Amino acid sequence: MTEIGLFLVLFVALFVGWAMGRKNSTKKNKPLKKSIPNDYFRGLNHLLNDQHSEAIDAFVDSLEVNSDTFDIHLTLGNLFRKKGEIQKAINIHQNLLARPEISEREMRMVQLELASDFMSAGLLDRAGRLLLNMASTSKKSEFQPKILSLLVDLYEFEQSWDKAIQIGDELIKTTTSKKEIKRLGHFHCEMAQELQKKEQWKAAYQHYKDALEVDPTCVRASIGAADVLSGQGRHRDSIKELKHAAEQDPEFISVILPKLKESYQKVWGSSGYIKFLQEYNQKKPSTALIVALVQHYLETDQDYAEMFLVEQLRLHPTIKGFKELISLQLTDSQGYNQQHLAVLYELIDQLVQAKHKYQCRQCGFSGHQLHWQCPSCKNWGVVKPIHGLEGE
Repeated sequence: MTEIGLFLVLFVALFVGWAMGRKNSTKKNKPLKKSIPNDYFRGLNHLLNDQHSEAIDAFVDSLEVNSDTFDIHLTLGNLFRKKGEIQKAINIHQNLLARPEISEREMRMVQLELASDFMSAGLLDRAGRLLLNMASTSKKSEFQPKILSLLVDLYEFEQSWDKAIQIGDELIKTTTSKKEIKRLGHFHCEMAQELQKKEQWKAAYQHYKDALEVDPTCVRASIGAADVLSGQGRHRDSIKELKHAAEQDPEFISVILPKLKESYQKVWGSSGYIKFLQEYNQKKPSTALIVALVQHYLETDQDYAEMFLVEQLRLHPTIKGFKELISLQLTDSQGYNQQHLAVLYELIDQLVQAKHKYQCRQCGFSGHQLHWQCPSCKNWGVVKPIHGLEGE
């Protein structure tokens, strides 16, 4: 058991002893027949023998459920759930619910924990029924945001995006949590993607717009809306959406550029695209922008393209930019110089390929693909392209 777990066991032991002492102090005029239960001594024996799980079980058995011990029972149930001993957590919380002496507020607290137990155990139907019943009977209570949040968690896990959106709409009326607003926007995007697969373009586009109404910073929704418009041949409107995405979050410029270039080529040619590259390279330089400009300058003036790249690398050095410079040098080199540069280029290329392109700003997870929901911490909209020397 971890040090924290051992501390909790010791805390329980001390709490039980204190509770028993407090109970006995209120009975000064009554003879002490059995002041401390045998279960308490059994728990101490398990603790001395490093049998921590058995010790917790014994201390739980020795605790009566009352106003003094309610919180410790709740804490123990949470501890068992976090340890993966879900059935023990369920038993503790169901035992609390069976006590007629607990208040209505305490009953709601236990029901929330029990719903979490069911979800951890994969008993999603039972968790759903319990939470829906609580939601209908506790609409104006302090617990409503937590109830709705757990329901959203449940529907998110099931990927029931329509239900998640319905409950999420209710939830954001009761909270100002940016996290809840952000994930509701992504639920709309998930729904839109499902509709795109079915070629229901109008409904998909509407969900992207709903996502932006919920969360105006949702760059995923702008990119998704641009994809729908581009697929329908509405390239001018697609360009507007992609420009809006660049304004929302310039860090996604490497994702936006290929789509923007394609749309520009369908309507206005390259002039508008080059102007966009130049403007944004002034605002927030990135390797994607620099390389795109270098490729354009190469069409008319190779010397200027190389000079521009060297200047940009002095200001914003990146491994990807250095790889591009070696590529330019290779075309003009001969003999041993060319061979040496080719080896260097290959090494740099392998390094670039090995480096992850995206990283979660919340937990640090990194990978080669863009995930709108982090596979590690499960938060939405926190994975972004890597910037700096090893990225953009």
